[in-house]
Amino acid sequence: MSLLDGSTELISIKLYYKYANTKVGKRLVILEEDKAIELLKDEKKAKEVEILETGWSMITWKEQNEIMELSYKKTNPQTMEKQFDFISYRDAIVKRCLKTWDISVNNQIVPVTSEAIDQLPGIVVINIYQKFEEFLDYSEEELKN
Repeated sequence: MSLLDGSTELISIKLYYKYANTKVGKRLVILEEDKAIELLKDEKKAKEVEILETGWSMITWKEQNEIMELSYKKTNPQTMEKQFDFISYRDAIVKRCLKTWDISVNNQIVPVTSEAIDQLPGIVVINIYQKFEEFLDYSEEELKN
């Protein structure tokens, strides 16, 4: 395997969630993986847990630079220096790297598009983005190997 082989293998990221009844109606609740797995073991509670399965691609150095360049679009009015816009960066990473999901409407998978991503609840996008970023970070244990 070469670093330049252009691997198209996707990174699988799951998001566990449920809808909880509250005083103001149903509310989307993101579950930690260990809590979700615990709930899935209980036959009654397992029906409450839903899973969003996503597939993400790694980005190349060129793509990373393009995203960074797009993220420096605001100008500080006092210094006239361009400033990094994290919101634009995060949005570009999600829209460039999120390739597949199992979201369906009327038993038809919804294609992953910028428009479809924009329609998702913010809490969902933030959480799958964070999981992708966590995947890219190495733990202390991994760094020892």
